Amino acid sequence: MSRFRRSFWLYPLFQIPLIVFGVCLVATILCSVLTLGRPSVAVAIALDLSSSTYQDQSFNAPNTVMAQEVAAVRSYIEENSQQLKVPNNIQIFGFGDQVIPLSNSFTSDRQKLEDELNSALANPNLSSQIGTGTNLSQAIDQGTKALSNIQYRCRELLLVTDGVADVIPSVLIQAVAQKVKINAVVVGADAPQIKSATDTTNGIYISGESNNLLIFFKDIFFASFNSNLKWVYFWRGCTWIAFMWLIILPLDRWVFQGLIKLPMNLSGQLVLGNALFWTIVIPLILWQLSSLPFFSIC
Repeated sequence: MSRFRRSFWLYPLFQIPLIVFGVCLVATILCSVLTLGRPSVAVAIALDLSSSTYQDQSFNAPNTVMAQEVAAVRSYIEENSQQLKVPNNIQIFGFGDQVIPLSNSFTSDRQKLEDELNSALANPNLSSQIGTGTNLSQAIDQGTKALSNIQYRCRELLLVTDGVADVIPSVLIQAVAQKVKINAVVVGADAPQIKSATDTTNGIYISGESNNLLIFFKDIFFASFNSNLKWVYFWRGCTWIAFMWLIILPLDRWVFQGLIKLPMNLSGQLVLGNALFWTIVIPLILWQLSSLPFFSIC
């Protein structure tokens, strides 16, 4: 090792990557621990209130699918007010044959949402206004139109239904054009058309029992809508790239030239090739996983 004039840590080729590595590592820790980079989100929640959700019982009777849908929405509103510094803006809709707003507008005010929801559900004419069918296309259309008026927030539409219904293609085209993600919970059997709608807009599709709705809302949808994983993945990738450049000189001197006894020129080509390889591959991996956050945080 005496042929080297000075220690590798005195070279800019080591010092600069070390500084970048430190910055990226700190950014990764801050994003992971402090959840920096969470997106601002608007959520339109559309609940299936057709006759099948309460069957032979009264409208919104306890232990019905409808009652569990409403309970799940309340849990989302509670999480929204307690867990986020910048809460989601939420508007709630009910649908059957028709789509009826259950809250007046998008808001993050928990008390206002709960009061308006309670008032809407207490309306004795609500069941007749909504009807007995399941018009998913209209629910998606109305949710998309409402979200299209929201600026500077990610647009999430969350559908809950116990029915299998057709989805008109033009409705999906409009959702994609307005950058609205369609997410859905289907209570009971799978619904291929609804799953196709969620896949088309990069949303989440879940099929399960009604008694799991509360878990779905809190642990899956709320967590997903308000996730900063794109930034966490991004900074992890940057940290790895910086580390690959950081180890160029140690790898060159200690491993390729020191242990393996490779010629200097071949050793240099290998370590530079390794760093360049990861510099190209990591962004491609990130793009496939979640896209790069500065292109789209949603």
